[in-house]
Amino acid sequence: MAKKGLAIGKKAAPFKLDSTQGIKSLEDYKGKPLVIVFLRGTWCQNCQKQMPELNAFYERFLEKGVNLIAIAGQNLKGIKVYTDSFKIKFPILSDETREVIKAYEVFTPIKWDSFRIAIPSTYIIDEQQNIRYSYIGENQSDRPSAQEILEIIDTLSIANNHHSMDDELPIFLSNMKATLSYASSSATYVTQNVESNLSHMEDLKNVSLKNYAQLDGFVGSYHDKYEELNQYSLKLNTTSDEFTNIQQMNDILSGNILKTRGLMDELISMTQIVNEMSGVITKISSQTKVLALNASIEAARAGEHGKGFAIVAQEVTKLANDTKDSAMNITTQLQAIDDKINESFSSFTSFEETMNTVKERITTNSSNIIQISNGVKQIAIDTLQLGNELNEIKESQQKTQTDLSKIQEVETTINSEVVGILADMQYHVEQLNTIDERSRKQ
Repeated sequence: MAKKGLAIGKKAAPFKLDSTQGIKSLEDYKGKPLVIVFLRGTWCQNCQKQMPELNAFYERFLEKGVNLIAIAGQNLKGIKVYTDSFKIKFPILSDETREVIKAYEVFTPIKWDSFRIAIPSTYIIDEQQNIRYSYIGENQSDRPSAQEILEIIDTLSIANNHHSMDDELPIFLSNMKATLSYASSSATYVTQNVESNLSHMEDLKNVSLKNYAQLDGFVGSYHDKYEELNQYSLKLNTTSDEFTNIQQMNDILSGNILKTRGLMDELISMTQIVNEMSGVITKISSQTKVLALNASIEAARAGEHGKGFAIVAQEVTKLANDTKDSAMNITTQLQAIDDKINESFSSFTSFEETMNTVKERITTNSSNIIQISNGVKQIAIDTLQLGNELNEIKESQQKTQTDLSKIQEVETTINSEVVGILADMQYHVEQLNTIDERSRKQ
């Protein structure tokens, strides 16, 4: 923000700069009034209009015993090109580093240039090098004319030292009233803007508070959702573990079935052996019956002498018949056992197939549940991360709120001080009006 220049009554800031007419310093002009015109540079269009006019009135300034110089924030080479072309008579000083411009508080800081003249300015300095007048334009085209500067010099009575204090007092009072009026206007303008800023800041603060409350609720909801998802994930993990245990039990059951099946196979093999033995017994029984039949035939032939042999033959035949019956009973029982074993084997086979199907389904479902569990976990993690980000936003909003409160406090303080300045200015204007009225009555 551009500053408004040095106050009237202050000492002029010293300087020593190279110029179009050699090295110039403030000390060189001590003892005579001095007009200093600050320029942006010879490239400035408004400056190009002002310099020829000052050049045309330069002798008038000298006739009044007033020196005239200009200070430009530009290198000397560029200034000389212009002054040589347009034959500028008064010296133009090169303030390339803009230190003097800064000292006279007529600058604005910008990124590509440390200090530049923000608005045109003119200072009138008396013989004691006190600032008696300053004109800070409102824009680049707002500049006093050379004739106006000469008239102001006359009103200040710094070009002629024979005026009395009585002559200078009305002029002084007039200048002071104008200065205070300008300060009062500036203070009013600043006060209005500060009040407007305070109003905007209050609105912004309310909006920020509303946003903060919404974000706070949003963050709380996200944390609650995270807890719910986390509990759901834990339940899914427990279910997945249960399915894993069922699968392990199913594996054990399947192993038992396989073992039972092996035993059944062995039992079937044993029944087959017994069946074979029953066949052998049946065969022996048949042969025994044939043998008994033959013995009976021979006993009949022998007559009375073969009766004992016939009894033996009958017993053998009876034994053979009993053996055959027993063998047939064994065969029948073994066949029944074999049928039951085959039936059981078929049942076990069907049961095994069913258990394998269950195992496959459990494995698939367990895998799906694990995927769901992992997905829910990831959702929970993402939700927590989003909640953390929202929490950061909330903290940022809170910090902004704090900063706004601090700014508001500063603005309030500035407003209070400006109001005080405005009141002081009003008081001084009233006092000056009183002094002016008294001086006119005398």
